[in-house]
Amino acid sequence: MKLGIDEYFKDKSCLVTGANSGIGYAISEALLEKGATVFMAGRNKESLKSAAKNLDAYAGQIRILLVDVTKQLEVAKAVQDTVTQQGRIDFLFNNAGIGGTMPTIAATLEHWRAIIDVNLWSVIYGIDAALPIMRRQGWGHIVNTASIAGLIPFPFQALYCATKYAVVGMSESMRYEFADEGIHFSVTCPSAVVSSIWKKPILGPTHEEIKAPEDAIPAEEAAQIILEGVADKKGIILVPEQPGGWLWHEYCNSSEAGEDFLQKMARNRRIEWSKIQKM
Repeated sequence: MKLGIDEYFKDKSCLVTGANSGIGYAISEALLEKGATVFMAGRNKESLKSAAKNLDAYAGQIRILLVDVTKQLEVAKAVQDTVTQQGRIDFLFNNAGIGGTMPTIAATLEHWRAIIDVNLWSVIYGIDAALPIMRRQGWGHIVNTASIAGLIPFPFQALYCATKYAVVGMSESMRYEFADEGIHFSVTCPSAVVSSIWKKPILGPTHEEIKAPEDAIPAEEAAQIILEGVADKKGIILVPEQPGGWLWHEYCNSSEAGEDFLQKMARNRRIEWSKIQKM
C-alpha cells in the first residue's frame, strides 16, 4: 500500500548533508514538519547552530553533526552517530555540493579535485557508510542531489557535469540493483532554485556573487517537490519539472531546438568569459 507523503517520513530517522542553508535546510525543515528526526550535517559550526536556532520549534527532533563531507571518516561517523542515537537510519540525503562554471581549458587539476571531492566522493562516502546498515535493516532510502546538469551537458560546465552525471548514473543503477531488498534510491536534479550555490560559486571565473535566475523557485518549494518525489519512490526527480524537462526531452531526442539552445548558451558564455578576461 502506498503511503502518503506525511506518513512516509513521520517518525523516521533522517541524515541531511549541507543542511545549514538552501535546499538542504529546506529539506530539513520539511522533514521536521512531517514528524521526522533530522540530523543536520554541515562543516560550519556557527551556520549549523544558526540553522537549528531558526528551527527551534522542532528542537526535540533536531540533532547537529559537524561534518566535512570530503573526508570519508567524518561521513562514516555521521552515519554511525545517526544509527547510535536513533537505532537506525531510514533516509540519507546526500545533498552537499558546490557549483562550477568555467572554460574547460582554464580548469586546473586542483579545480577538478575540489569539485569531485565535494560533489561525487561525498556521495560515495555516504552510500558506502549507509547502504550496509540499510541492508541489515531491510529498508532504507538514499536520496542523492545531482542537477539538471547531470542530464544535460551544459557548455562551460564540464567539471560540474562530470560529477552530476556520475551521481545520476550510479543512483539509477543502484535503484534497480537494490530494489528487491527494500532499499530505494532517488536522485534530485534541481535547475533554477534559490540556494547558496549561486551566492558562493566555489569554482568559476570570479569569486563574486552570481544572481539566481529570475525564474528560480524558492528552496522551500523545491523541498516539497523533492519529498513528494521521494515518497512516490521516483528515480529521477526534476526540480522544478519545467523548463528543465523540456530541454532534457529535446536533448535526448537530438532535436534542432535543443541543439540550438545549447549552442547559443555556449556562444553567450564564451562572450561573457572574454569580457571577464579583458577586465
